[in-house]
Amino acid sequence: MSDTTHQPLTSSQPVTVSAPPSEQADGATGATITAAGEVITEAVRYGIVIAQLGLASAKLALLSERVSGTYEYVEKCAYSVDRLADQAEALAVDRDTVGEHRDAAVVMRSVLDEAEAMAAELADLSTSFQAAADAHEADYGSVAEAANAMPVEMADRSFYSNR
Repeated sequence: MSDTTHQPLTSSQPVTVSAPPSEQADGATGATITAAGEVITEAVRYGIVIAQLGLASAKLALLSERVSGTYEYVEKCAYSVDRLADQAEALAVDRDTVGEHRDAAVVMRSVLDEAEAMAAELADLSTSFQAAADAHEADYGSVAEAANAMPVEMADRSFYSNR
């Protein structure tokens, strides 16, 4: 999967915004549309939170895998540079050149610990984001379902805000 598959959509076209449904319709119809819009907004908000937490978890897991892959690549490079230094030494290449190769391999290995720690932290973050999504769904999933299945209109949000 490449980074280009997750690029945001952009457009040079101006965005047009129409008036909210309550300003377009008159009387009872407008109030009904507004109330329905608020309920839908709450359901959408809940779904978006769950989706965003799951997406963050997946992206962090992928990033952890990429860091681990880079870690393995750098480790192979360090081994290869050491081998080149050994060959150069066997061919009586000057000590400075051999020393530079050995120094380069040491530098490569010095970042490996940091890369491995970063990959582990990203994997932990991925697990934490998924746990947060699961906990949020466990805590509020049944509430969202019950609210969506109510046979009566949902009360105004301000009613619940002081509780």
